[in-house]
Amino acid sequence: MTKNIIALIAMLMIFPIANADGKIFKDSGSSATNTMPDSAKRFSKDFDNDTILKKDTLSIEDEKLVGELIENSARKISTGVVSWYGDKFHGRKTASGEKYDKHELTAAHKSLPFGTKVKVTNIRNGKSVVVEINDRGPYAKSRVLDLSQAAFSEIGHTNTGVMQVEYEIIKSEDEKN
Repeated sequence: MTKNIIALIAMLMIFPIANADGKIFKDSGSSATNTMPDSAKRFSKDFDNDTILKKDTLSIEDEKLVGELIENSARKISTGVVSWYGDKFHGRKTASGEKYDKHELTAAHKSLPFGTKVKVTNIRNGKSVVVEINDRGPYAKSRVLDLSQAAFSEIGHTNTGVMQVEYEIIKSEDEKN
């Protein structure tokens, strides 16, 4: 991959140099040589009839659409396996200093800031829940989140122990909004 990129960059650098004299194109079907215009004509500021001119302002609808597109493209949806934790940890301190409450909609993540809101969707049934990160974990490598018992119950049955989900950050505590 790196070799391909280097070769492409080299071609892009060499090609304009080879064209500097303006007399390198030759049609294979004819004996005439096409000459490139000199640089003054090639880089003139004259517009062709089909040139699209930049508008200085956007309509209100276009501004809203652009804003929505930017916001949606900034959101990253990931997938992974989640588990839950309940009775054994109920009432104990979490990594954030709060007491763990198995009845609250909370979750543990390895690195997201405490207070981050994450939307978690069960891929099998489409049910979603928004949780707040207040602990560290999970400590099983194959899992992305540990949900509280209540959060896990909102989107699936605790009998299963784990489930495949999509998750996305809704709001991070790092954001000022």
